[in-house]
Amino acid sequence: MSEDLQRIVTALVGAPIALALAYTGGASFAVAIALVGLVGQMELYRMAQQAGADPSVGSGLVLGALVVASLGAPWFWPGLALGLLAYVVAAPFLVPREQFLPSLGITVMGALYPTGLLGSLVLLRNEYIPGVEVRAAFWLVVLTLLLVWATDIFAYYVGTWLGERPLAPDISPDKTWEGTLGGFGAAVLVAVAGKFVLVPFLGWVDVAMLAVLGGGVGQVGDLLESQLKRSTDTEDSSGLLPGHGGVLDRFDALAVAAPLIYVYLHLTGLF
Repeated sequence: MSEDLQRIVTALVGAPIALALAYTGGASFAVAIALVGLVGQMELYRMAQQAGADPSVGSGLVLGALVVASLGAPWFWPGLALGLLAYVVAAPFLVPREQFLPSLGITVMGALYPTGLLGSLVLLRNEYIPGVEVRAAFWLVVLTLLLVWATDIFAYYVGTWLGERPLAPDISPDKTWEGTLGGFGAAVLVAVAGKFVLVPFLGWVDVAMLAVLGGGVGQVGDLLESQLKRSTDTEDSSGLLPGHGGVLDRFDALAVAAPLIYVYLHLTGLF
């Protein structure tokens, strides 16, 4: 099976599952997001180990789970604070002296990236928007996913077919300006269609901003993950998702776009 066909099959299987879980919301969606984040966290830790760091994998995964739990249930914040405090107190005994600072840093970082950032989807799904139908938060999650998916698909294929000018050759030699603009153009089209079909309660300025955040700034997440891979001499974060690589390879842009979209909508007073 060709790589392109693997990408399509994986997307056709994964996308409906993601949308169904988002529709259900609640604990099932939060658990699913936590699991995705934790798998990505493990991939990050393996990459760090290749670079000589020695993250506390078990402690980091517990912290990551606590972060998502706190986002899904605000009353859980004391548990997160206690967990983080317990790790800091225990770190001198758990983390070897060699590479102590990088190991300590990557352990805590893993709980935030990707796990905590992806957890912003749980925050978004749990929001109530006054005066709007009850599933409004679900449609916002759907639009966020579609913006990132469309950007990724068109950036990949436009870059493959038409790409000539490298975007950031020292970070990701395969990424081109043509692919980046193609991905952003797809996000704009999705945002316009979404305004009519999914989120009519948003104004045009808000829809435009979501296109910029999801289709423009979100692509920085791809560059971030590419830099992580190059710095650790890693080709793919894992081979978990056929045609896509690992969780970090697949959800890198979403980990940047989702929290930005949530913060923007929160600051504009939508909820």
